[in-house]
Amino acid sequence: MKLLLQFKVLFLSALALALVTPVVAKSPGEHESRMLMHLLSMDDAELAKVRETIERIENMSPEERATLRNRLKKLQDLRPEKRKAIKERYESIPKEEREAMRQKWFNMTPEERREWRMKLRQMSPEERIEALKDEGFMPPPPPRDRLDSVRQQMEPMRERKGPPPPLR
Repeated sequence: MKLLLQFKVLFLSALALALVTPVVAKSPGEHESRMLMHLLSMDDAELAKVRETIERIENMSPEERATLRNRLKKLQDLRPEKRKAIKERYESIPKEEREAMRQKWFNMTPEERREWRMKLRQMSPEERIEALKDEGFMPPPPPRDRLDSVRQQMEPMRERKGPPPPLR
């Protein structure tokens, strides 16, 4: 579940990073000018994705926005090799399947998503994986050559007993 959550965070952070480059503005309007130039260089499909992202953010509650900010901060604080591994795993999922998983999640109401998270916290790791597979939230198995690295990453999670830690 944590890996799937990280994929979602990675996807949203990639969109956010595509909009704004980390530049220190020399004047108050410089940041807006750079953003406008970036937007003007995008094709219609990219602009549509940006519009959808903005609409999703506008529809979030203040708590959901804070949660997403915290998740993005955690992703930014990860070691570069960990971020790279997450990105590679995310990119290994075909775009259509990523979109289907994302769409399924966002088609749920915020309350339904909250209930899902609560339900998942009370399951063992194996039960969570099975439930996520049954509901279509899990990506297909990774390619065979990456399977060992994924198993190594999952090993500490398997040793853990009890429900996962609460979201912050």
